Amino acid sequence: MMAWRQRIESFVTRAWYEGAGWLWLVWPFSLITALVVRWRRYWVSPLSLPVPVVVVGGITVGGTGKTPVLIALAEALERQGQRVGIISRGYGGTVGNGPYTVQRSSSAALVGDEPLLIAQRVNVPVVVGQDRYAAAQRLIAECQPTVILSDDGLQHLKLPRDFEIVVLDVSRGLGNGRLLPMGPLREPAQRLDAVDWVLIRNGVDEETGFSYQLQRFEHVLSEKTLVTQGIADHWQGQHVAAVTGLGQPDQFFAALDSLNLNVSSHAFPDHHFLTEKDLATIDADVIVVTEKDAVKLSGFSDDRIWKLVITTDIPNALLHRLHEKLNQRETAPCSIL
Repeated sequence: MMAWRQRIESFVTRAWYEGAGWLWLVWPFSLITALVVRWRRYWVSPLSLPVPVVVVGGITVGGTGKTPVLIALAEALERQGQRVGIISRGYGGTVGNGPYTVQRSSSAALVGDEPLLIAQRVNVPVVVGQDRYAAAQRLIAECQPTVILSDDGLQHLKLPRDFEIVVLDVSRGLGNGRLLPMGPLREPAQRLDAVDWVLIRNGVDEETGFSYQLQRFEHVLSEKTLVTQGIADHWQGQHVAAVTGLGQPDQFFAALDSLNLNVSSHAFPDHHFLTEKDLATIDADVIVVTEKDAVKLSGFSDDRIWKLVITTDIPNALLHRLHEKLNQRETAPCSIL
């Protein structure tokens, strides 16, 4: 079942970004998407919160690097003296409407892989729930942040926002520029004109581009670390497998290729929970996963697993503009509940 889902997702995604002609068969459904988007924009109004909200989201389906950007942004704002709190839907988890406060020891099956990764990487409170406004209320009541970052939520119109950041991938862009299901867009491309900033993964413009820095490998069981430099020599003669459940696995595989690692690649659907049975079928001496995959491996006893730790830098121009925006708004006393 999973293999068929993976094939279908891959087939549709290729069609979106290669402009397949058969997509015109679902054009009427894209018209419905357009009507729904317009109706929601007209009828759904944002509520109010006493704390500024920064949304880091996207208008395309699939991974574009929002989570690493959110982590880097939270760290940068903390260095500026802000008390940061983060809200997320908790996609892939069972929390449902929430809200639920994530602990570093929480289960990814409960809170979702990305919120758990964020909570483990950044020392700030994280609250999840499909109702992001309720999650923000819980966050304010419990933690008194001076700024809230929303992991995705660009289309969650009930949530107020003071600053919107859209993250795109330079190689994919907007695909064929069509709305779902004919294309990858959640909203029309013109939505980009209304946001405060657009970040482009692997872009070259210093004000909008960002890229990943490959920091180190960490052994999942022992937490032993290895630097990325010379890793190919360290694992020379060993069969290395790259295993992931990412929306864009090729980014992960290319990162390992850049380290001169000759790996066998194994891609599962986005947000897939790897099982010990999945890994048992992989003939390799070393298995490398992403941090997002690693948070779902709690309790695994497989000694072959290493995770690749990455970071990213936020353009200074964005940090400067956001700093100005936050200073323009005087945070009101926390009294919403």
